[in-house]
Amino acid sequence: MKPLIFVFTLLFSVGLFAQDTSIEPVKTPRIITKLPIEKTATVNGVAIKFLSVVSDSRCPKNVNCIWAGEVIVLVEVQQEAQEAIEKTITIGFKRNPTGSETDIIYKNQSFTIKAINVSPYPEYGIEVNVSDYVLLFDVME
Repeated sequence: MKPLIFVFTLLFSVGLFAQDTSIEPVKTPRIITKLPIEKTATVNGVAIKFLSVVSDSRCPKNVNCIWAGEVIVLVEVQQEAQEAIEKTITIGFKRNPTGSETDIIYKNQSFTIKAINVSPYPEYGIEVNVSDYVLLFDVME
């Protein structure tokens, strides 16, 4: 009987100490918005239209390149009743000597809309249809 009580007590005490007592804040997951080419998305009163891919010099999959490359897209941004403006966004290698971020679509005191990527990623020997391009962006507060 004593061995049974000992085993039960041992298992019970190990179970108590197996609990995680660290209190770490849980990070909110990033919600990435996908915007197909020639479509419009509205975020917090700001309309973003993905107009075109100006250039895509990203290093294709299965190819060795000297630099990673970049993709440049043209978007139209319109905030509520204001006039729409066209903006060139560069995603990838940053070599802007002014230090300004080239992947910011829109920014104010409340939030920032930042371009994350453009898909599909180029592959060697495969032509991408213009209608297949999708702009991925994130809204950060």
